[in-house]
Amino acid sequence: MNLKSIIPTGPQVAREALIVLGGVLIAAFILSRFPKLQKFVSDNSLTVKDTAGNNLY
Repeated sequence: MNLKSIIPTGPQVAREALIVLGGVLIAAFILSRFPKLQKFVSDNSLTVKDTAGNNLY
């Protein structure tokens, strides 16, 4: 098996990065427009706090 056939090329990585970035931007836009959906996501998100009560994640 040829290693070059497994490793993606630069344009392939850039294309996938743009797709992911576009998806994140669309999701952020949609969440900003629907407060009920924003509350649903925040209520169902995992929050990790340290010993001082600060949000870590």
